[in-house]
Amino acid sequence: MKIAILTLPLLLSFAFGCAPSGPAPVASKGIVKTKNGRPCDNALVVFHPRDVGRLNDPKPVAKTDGEGRFVLRTLSENDGALPGEYAVTVVWPGKDAKASKISMTGEGEAVGTDQLKGKFGDPNKPLLNATIPIKGASDIMLVVD
Repeated sequence: MKIAILTLPLLLSFAFGCAPSGPAPVASKGIVKTKNGRPCDNALVVFHPRDVGRLNDPKPVAKTDGEGRFVLRTLSENDGALPGEYAVTVVWPGKDAKASKISMTGEGEAVGTDQLKGKFGDPNKPLLNATIPIKGASDIMLVVD
């Protein structure tokens, strides 16, 4: 009888799966525009956690649409980002790009001139910052030069 009691929690964990521990991503979206209001279409946006304990966590990423709007994804499509402080990088491939797809892993597959000349693409010298509150963010405004 003791064996059955001890194995019940183990069986239940297999039956229901092991849920990931820790906080879940919250809905997070925004827009990338130039200082003069031009939308940055097809840009790669990557959020880099500022918390040293989260540096190896998956990074929230997004690709902007034709109006410069984006919806972040961390673990699955459009799931958002974990609450916290982030340094943000933006790379905006020019029209001379030979490949139209951009890697959603943040590694970057687009080939072409960055219209921002690399100014906003270095995670070690970020010029943009964002905070994702516990309730999520629907109005992240990233203004680039």
